[in-house]
Formats: sequence, C-alpha cells, structure tokens
Amino acid sequence: MASAASTNMNAVRDTMDVLLEISRLLNTGLDMESLSICVRLCEQGINPEALSSVIKELRRASDTLRASENSTSQG
Repeated sequence: MASAASTNMNAVRDTMDVLLEISRLLNTGLDMESLSICVRLCEQGINPEALSSVIKELRRASDTLRASENSTSQG
C-alpha cells in the first residue's frame, strides 16, 4: 500500500511540475502554491474561466492600490 501511495504522490508531483511549466510558458505569474490552489478549486467544481477572471480582477485591484500608495508616499 505504501508503494501505491508513493507512486500516486510522484504522479501528482510530476503533474504539478508540468502544470507549473505550462503556467510559466503562458506567463500567468502563478507560483506553485497559487497554481496548486487553483487546481484544487477547479477539482472542487469552480469554473476555471470565472477563477481566471477573479485572479485578473484581484491583480488589477492590487496594482491600483499599490500605485495609489506609491503616489501618496511620494507626494
């Protein structure tokens, strides 16, 4: 049984490594942890397109907030 679990973990690790490489090739900006969370959410039934939209919107909001903070601290 331990052998099967080990084989399964290796397969999961290999799959995540391939997904991370694809993510990097597509310049998604996702690290391994973020990508892993996205995969788990999709496995739970979250719509991938909706998840992508939420991530994009969060990045836009973060960039806007960061720009606002930079202009406030410089001015």
